[in-house]
Amino acid sequence: MNTRPDQSQITDLEGKPASRNIEGALWMLASGASFTVFLTLSKLQSAHFDPGFLAFWRSGVALIVVLPVIFQQGLSIMKVHQPGMLFLRSLFGTLGFAAGFYAVSDSVGLPLSEFNAISFSRAMFVTICAVIFLRERVGPHRWGATIAGCIGVMIMMQPQLGVSLGMVLALIAAFCMAGAITLVKSLTRLHRPMTLLIWANLLSSVMLLPLAIYTWPDVPPSLGDWGYIGVMGMCGVIGQYFYIRGMSVGYASFLSPIDYMRLPMAALVDWGLFHVLPGTWTWIGTIVIVGATMYITIREQRLKRPTAPPL
Repeated sequence: MNTRPDQSQITDLEGKPASRNIEGALWMLASGASFTVFLTLSKLQSAHFDPGFLAFWRSGVALIVVLPVIFQQGLSIMKVHQPGMLFLRSLFGTLGFAAGFYAVSDSVGLPLSEFNAISFSRAMFVTICAVIFLRERVGPHRWGATIAGCIGVMIMMQPQLGVSLGMVLALIAAFCMAGAITLVKSLTRLHRPMTLLIWANLLSSVMLLPLAIYTWPDVPPSLGDWGYIGVMGMCGVIGQYFYIRGMSVGYASFLSPIDYMRLPMAALVDWGLFHVLPGTWTWIGTIVIVGATMYITIREQRLKRPTAPPL
């Protein structure tokens, strides 16, 4: 009698088919590659255009992409139930990616790999934001992981040697994105993801429009420049979609470490295009942050396991 289980019946701890973890991993790798291209193009274009101008078009391109959804589903998809929280979420997101644009810009000069390394600290900031905005109760394990993550950030930044503007902007970006992620967790209870995506890009475009007008280049962008800006914006939207898709089909504790592949991807770009590599302390700090994040992710997933009934 054949007792080997059918592969389609093998499930992970969340009850999802184990094969979907592989699918999720591929989506996450595609997301990392898309975001790496997005950051690379934004850094290259910042040599010719102000990061504020580029940040506006990042939201503008995303808004253009989602317009067909509004035309197809009607204005009902725009209905909101928590306008104040929705505005705050968009404010956090706008400040986050605008700070990121300036951090990696040609004028500030933070390497892509260092920006990605510092961005991993957002998992630590999510804990703090959850306490502030959602009034969540956080236990000693999660606080311990948060403190360890903060130590990792300090190791990377080495404040005793002086903190660069790029590092500060990257840290601000990480905190703001953590705030946006935390508020999304609450907003998704009453709103569809597409509704949040539309409003996020609409409000970001409105918020960044004055900055875009102020920093509008004296020499109009050429057709080729607009092409690069369009591809940059598309990569940002695609990377976001791939990330959401991956997390929706796979096991969180299995997929989260794959997101850290953004660091070697960015390091490869830094080495190949800009001839720089992260320093030793950046790698050490990253290991501390990644270790703390993986610990709390795996622990929380284990706490969600259904308890087996006694035999």
